[in-house]
Amino acid sequence: MKKLLFLFFVSTFVLQASFLTLQRGVLTPTEGSISYLEDIQGSLKLEEIKGEYFTPYTKERSVNFGFTRSVYWFKINLRTSSSTDTHWWMKIDYPLLESIDMYLLQPDGRIIKHQRMGTSQPFSSRDIGSHYFISELPLNNISDATLYIRLKTQSSMQLPLSIFSSESLMEELEKNNIFVGIYYGIFFIVLLYNAVLFIYTMDKNYLRYILFLVSFILWQLSFDGLGIKYIWGDNYWFIEHGSSAFIPFTAFCALYFSRYFLNTPMYAPKVDKAIIIMMFLSIFMAIASLFLHYAQVIPYNAALASILPVVLLIAGLRVMRHEYRAARFYVAGWSSFLIATIIFAFNKFDLIPSFYGINNVQQIGSAIEMIFLSLALADRVYLLQREYIEKLNHLNDTLRDKVESALNEARLKDRLFVQQSRLAAMGEMIEQIAHQWRQPLNTLALINQDMYVKQKLGKCDAKAFEESHERIDEHLQYLSKTIDDFRNFYKTDKSKSLEDVGELAVEALKLSDVFLKYAKIKTYLDVSTTLKVNIAKNEMIQVLMNLIKNAHDAIIEQRMTDGKISIRIEEFEKGIKISVEDNAGGIASNVIEKVFDIYFTTKDNEHGSGLGLHMSKYIIEESFRGKIWVENIAGGARFVIMLPSAEINTLVSE
Repeated sequence: MKKLLFLFFVSTFVLQASFLTLQRGVLTPTEGSISYLEDIQGSLKLEEIKGEYFTPYTKERSVNFGFTRSVYWFKINLRTSSSTDTHWWMKIDYPLLESIDMYLLQPDGRIIKHQRMGTSQPFSSRDIGSHYFISELPLNNISDATLYIRLKTQSSMQLPLSIFSSESLMEELEKNNIFVGIYYGIFFIVLLYNAVLFIYTMDKNYLRYILFLVSFILWQLSFDGLGIKYIWGDNYWFIEHGSSAFIPFTAFCALYFSRYFLNTPMYAPKVDKAIIIMMFLSIFMAIASLFLHYAQVIPYNAALASILPVVLLIAGLRVMRHEYRAARFYVAGWSSFLIATIIFAFNKFDLIPSFYGINNVQQIGSAIEMIFLSLALADRVYLLQREYIEKLNHLNDTLRDKVESALNEARLKDRLFVQQSRLAAMGEMIEQIAHQWRQPLNTLALINQDMYVKQKLGKCDAKAFEESHERIDEHLQYLSKTIDDFRNFYKTDKSKSLEDVGELAVEALKLSDVFLKYAKIKTYLDVSTTLKVNIAKNEMIQVLMNLIKNAHDAIIEQRMTDGKISIRIEEFEKGIKISVEDNAGGIASNVIEKVFDIYFTTKDNEHGSGLGLHMSKYIIEESFRGKIWVENIAGGARFVIMLPSAEINTLVSE
């Protein structure tokens, strides 16, 4: 009798323990409250399994059988508390389950509710539009019920099941939406940040990282069910092949980015070979995933995803030894992702227990990883920018030295140019003085000879001596004035003042009179303005003499007997215009563009230096801020000088 009573109490206790009592809040089946039945063939129906023995799930974790081809039935006995009057909801936190059949039965075996869920069913058939599987449990006025769940999946066989009251479910969904918003918000910000940096720097590493980021986001969307909800919907091919293909594609993008970012061919050549092998393997698996069933490729893809962080972490550690600072952030990022991936993969293979948030652990690790990788890229940009600035400073210093050297060389050339020009001018001055002095010296020689003869003949009286003395003094005065004229012209005074160009033209013709008369060249001067310009007197005379001498040489070269030079000075809108014309036949078309070039001359070395016209252009355009050019006219050539008025010239100079 005592044994019967003992068995009665034990059976009563076991019966009580096998029920999951529903109370307000969140309930998760605990040890002994959920049992399972493996259907190896996948052919059992509901009526057939009612009489079968269900094995209690005794592990202290969420239900997880890893990858398997069997179909599993799960049984939970539910009991509602008499003090509760609420709606109940079942939630399965694993969006990759392919087929879920939920049966809610009364104690007498009648079906209260039957609902099919899973990725194989239209998203619109779900009770609530969530990426998780949520189904209402209509238990109003029902004290006891039995929940049967049939699972068939090509993914990991697990049942992270919870039962919520309506209030608790809303709170749970709200928390989940906040988490999803923060998670994908981080990815969006990181994506936008790197896109802006790519546009700014055009560094291909940013483009590779963006490709990796986009591929990872697509994989994550397929994994947590948001892809079905928001992007590809009920496209079964995409559901079947997309989620598996995204894993190796993401692996390839990660390897591709890491290889160039870390420069493993240089810093870690042995690891680089492993990376290349894994890149080819990733491409192969991505292609295979497009054609093979999910169950055939997912174990290999999961293994690839588990090995990937290890290889990249080793690569980062190897590169760190070469004092590549950005590799520190890289290693920190992949370390966080590696830890999260190991936890996630071990859970899928049923090597570690499930816990709250187990399906989000890889999301958290990936978010941390992406932040660290962005910091690594930013640090790399900083280092490149610093290196670029150092190179730029070095180039600036080098350029400064080169510019200073070039300026010194240019100044030296200018000094040599001025010296050559001055020597050429001095040569012309000496030649012109010689021309000017030849006739007076001949006259002085004749006077001297005359006085000598008269003295010998005794005819040099006081009157004759006085006449000879006056004539000698007159010619000596002429010679002295000639020297003063040329000395004033060749003074190096370049100070500017208001000058009448007509008067300067008269003086230039006077200084050129000797060689012009010798060549029997007629000159004409037409001055129609008294407007003064702000110029250096001697420099302007030198320019006019250069143009007169150039016209003289052209006439001599043509052996003309009726040569003439015309100078016209007139006012124009903003200053004065000076024209110097000759009738020597003009300048050849293949020469006219070069006449102002330094050292360019059509004469031989004895008669031409190629400095006069170049010096004239330099004085007019650089010193006077004017313009000078040459053009052919009927019968000859014309040099034109445009000089701004005194007011404009002064403003430009200031």
